[in-house]
Amino acid sequence: MNRTRLPLSRLALAAGIALTTLAGAVHAAPRPWTHDDLLSLKAVSDPQVSPDGRWVVYVVSELNGDQSEYQTDLWLIGSEGGEARRLTRSDAADEFPRWAPDGRTIAFLSERERPGRKKEAEAQPAREARDDPGKRQLWFIRPDGGEAWIASDAKGGVSDFEWSRDGKAIAYLSREPKSEERRKREKEKDDAHTPAEDYPWSRLWVMDVATGKATQLTSGNLHVSGFSISPDARRIVFAGQPTPLIPDNYNSDLYLVSTAGGPAQPLVKQKGSDTNPSWSPDGKWIAFVSQDGRSNEWYVNNYACVVPPAGGKPLNLTRDFDERVVAFGGDLRWSPRSDHVVFQATTRTSQHLYRATTDGRVEPITRGPEMNNAMSWDAQGQVAAFLREDSEHPRDVWVMRGGAPAERLTDMNPQTRDLQSFPKQLVSWKAPDGRDIEGLLIHPAGYRQGQRVPLIVNVHGGPAGTHSNTFTGGSRLYPWTLFAQKGYAILFPNPRGSGGYGESFRAANVRDWGGKDYEDIMAGVDALVARGVADPNRMGVCGWSYGGFMTSTIVTKTDRFRAACVGAGVTNLISMAGLSDIPEFNRSYFQSWPWEDPDFYVEHSAVLHANRAKTPTLILHGESDARVPTSQGWEFYQALKHCGVETDLVLYPRQPHGPREPKLLRDLQRRHLDWMNRHVLAGVQAKPAGGARATP
Repeated sequence: MNRTRLPLSRLALAAGIALTTLAGAVHAAPRPWTHDDLLSLKAVSDPQVSPDGRWVVYVVSELNGDQSEYQTDLWLIGSEGGEARRLTRSDAADEFPRWAPDGRTIAFLSERERPGRKKEAEAQPAREARDDPGKRQLWFIRPDGGEAWIASDAKGGVSDFEWSRDGKAIAYLSREPKSEERRKREKEKDDAHTPAEDYPWSRLWVMDVATGKATQLTSGNLHVSGFSISPDARRIVFAGQPTPLIPDNYNSDLYLVSTAGGPAQPLVKQKGSDTNPSWSPDGKWIAFVSQDGRSNEWYVNNYACVVPPAGGKPLNLTRDFDERVVAFGGDLRWSPRSDHVVFQATTRTSQHLYRATTDGRVEPITRGPEMNNAMSWDAQGQVAAFLREDSEHPRDVWVMRGGAPAERLTDMNPQTRDLQSFPKQLVSWKAPDGRDIEGLLIHPAGYRQGQRVPLIVNVHGGPAGTHSNTFTGGSRLYPWTLFAQKGYAILFPNPRGSGGYGESFRAANVRDWGGKDYEDIMAGVDALVARGVADPNRMGVCGWSYGGFMTSTIVTKTDRFRAACVGAGVTNLISMAGLSDIPEFNRSYFQSWPWEDPDFYVEHSAVLHANRAKTPTLILHGESDARVPTSQGWEFYQALKHCGVETDLVLYPRQPHGPREPKLLRDLQRRHLDWMNRHVLAGVQAKPAGGARATP
């Protein structure tokens, strides 16, 4: 087993010992981080244990050769340790590996070129080829290596799949392709359409592995989001919703359909979300993630529930577990004995794996300050693999055997041991109304107790997100290690509305965005000033999505910060409700629509209070952001500019709600750092609006 080992130089430094070479030179201290170090970190995901427990296949994302994209490949390692090896090597994305029940084959999804389609793809217009939904297909590869071969020929591509227990069939989801009539109208430029015609419907299919013959099982006004095959492979349970729109996930129900075809039959129909079904190995239960019929609001708890395949009232296994249940790999994971399911959940600033038994007990599998997720195990339930990270150690695959302690299996980023380490410290404070609030704090390099330093406050997204004990160098949006090396302390507050602290805390900012959550954040700032950490004259604030909303709100409420960076921020709640891909999200959190309660929407929209702002504010936004449309950034930029506030707008071509392309991420990191350095460290005051510009 290759375990984490500190290099000798780090151990000696920790003990206060100076190491020297034979020539008497002192070994260098851990070197500082660079943008290259941040962007070149490998990201590990989706570990899958082979049925016999001997192997673990997992996915690694890393920079490609010209550093223009992140590519994903499959890697393989023995569950006892040893040398990890790359199983696939392609310019396309290879991901979502799943073992055949006999362990002889690994199925995976890939966007690599299909045999016989290269010339066809080259003949397509560039945009049509890029948006081709049929590019992602199901492929097979032997675990001992060799060439992969294609298994599916789905016109709409494959987005999810599952082996049957006997290995003879694979069920998968495929996007319904455009009709020939639609293609013809587009070619003739007679293609006027309504929003409903653009729905990317996902259909359930079943494929015979031996022959490759595939049969479509669902159609009509029923979008499939998840499914599970029965142990005897005769039926499939699936989660279906009335449209593919994201808000209709909160109107999803469970259905059963025969693998031979025929109409789908309702199994669970109730208020709210019912998703991620998983059939127990003994066939007696179907587990699923549910709001248990009590609500369809976006901020309430969900639960691990079970229902017999014959139907009946679902049984809630986690009713007394006060946090959201999260499935991994598309479903809840059953134990081989069918006596419990495993899920993950955020617990304050950590994340843990839990088991819920069929008699209603919930027990933690992992404990401690780490982030644990994505567990799988062998056919006997003896060997389990999962992902773990903390603020000082990047994410790797870990294994557990029986009741033995977990051990690290992979070492995908050994170079980080030679870089400066920036642990996150748990801090807490009182809100003005007496509520306890937590957060995480990074001290700058070389920090001395009692030293006042510049402070950056980062507000997370959501608002039900959580600042947690993730690896400090792992953020691609924010170069936290570079900030810490520059002398900043960084505060990551979890104000009311955050996840990880129970449903009532998560719901505590409903109809109060920018109210008491703002007070929670500012109380944290005051606490760090009072404790002698933060220099009140050198502070900046930033955030993405809801964090961008809060940052834009903060600059209209106070001028205590010298600089602000608004990332993909919600700045106009009125237009957000009409242009976002999740308009019902607004209605849920604000308990109204703009036309029902216009005064509320005006009061909570920063763009309509831009005349109060004085803080130099940088706005950053992806041009293909459907979640928080780019117009939100433009509106705030124009408002600040015409109110005489120093501002700038940076647009990132092709990027969705979270930028992905490495070269644009590098630009994003540099702009965050440069804006804060210019204003927070140098103390530059606001400039006339004439200096503002929009960066293409």
